[in-house]
Order: sequence, then structure tokens, then C-alpha cells
Amino acid sequence: MIDKKKQGAANREWGMQAEQIAADYLLAHGYIIRERNWRVSNKIEIDIIAEKDGSIVFVEVKARKGEFEAADEAVDTPKRNKMIKGGDIYMRSLPHLFPYRLDIIAVTGTPDSHEIKHLPDAFLPPLK
Repeated sequence: MIDKKKQGAANREWGMQAEQIAADYLLAHGYIIRERNWRVSNKIEIDIIAEKDGSIVFVEVKARKGEFEAADEAVDTPKRNKMIKGGDIYMRSLPHLFPYRLDIIAVTGTPDSHEIKHLPDAFLPPLK
């Protein structure tokens, strides 16, 4: 029988490790990390807010132990909407306009042996 508390704690730990792996990946590829686990409230969190070439990049990190679900499919519509809303609030707090995009980084495997898949411009905010 699986202990759900231990499994949940292990998943949270892997998620935090995957976020660090993603941040290290972004730094190695010339990004500046502006924020980690940026929160608007207890309902909206953006894993990483980075900057590269004058653009703000909002990043959702998905940790996977195996290839069960594609990274872009793992970020469902409610999560996308929260990222869009949080990104809008963050952008309005800046002193001037920046171009921006919404990325997904999937880290699949284990902390010792993993693969990183970066999906720049993974989705766009809906037109209103």
C-alpha cells in the first residue's frame, strides 16, 4: 500500500528540485532570474520570472518522473489563466513596458538523471 503523505512530500521535493534545475538551465542560457515562486495571493504563483534580451519570461515548471503527459498538456486552462493574470499584474508593476512571453519547462526523470524540455512561447493569452 502506498503512503499518500510520503508520496505527496516526495512529489513536492522533486518539484522544488525541478524548479532549481530549471532556474540553473535558464541562467546557463543567458537569462536573468528576476523572481522565484512569485505570488499574487494564495491562488496565483508563477514559478520563475526571468528576463532575456529585454523580454520578461514567465515560466511554469513541470516535474515529471516519466513521460506520462506532455508538458504543454500538463499546464491546463485554469493554470494558464492564473499565469496570464499573474503576469498581467506583474507587468503592470513595472516602470515601463516590456515584451513578454509564457514558457513551460518540463524536467523529466530524477534529480540525478533528468531531461529538460523548454517550450518558449508555449501559449498565448487570449485576445479580448
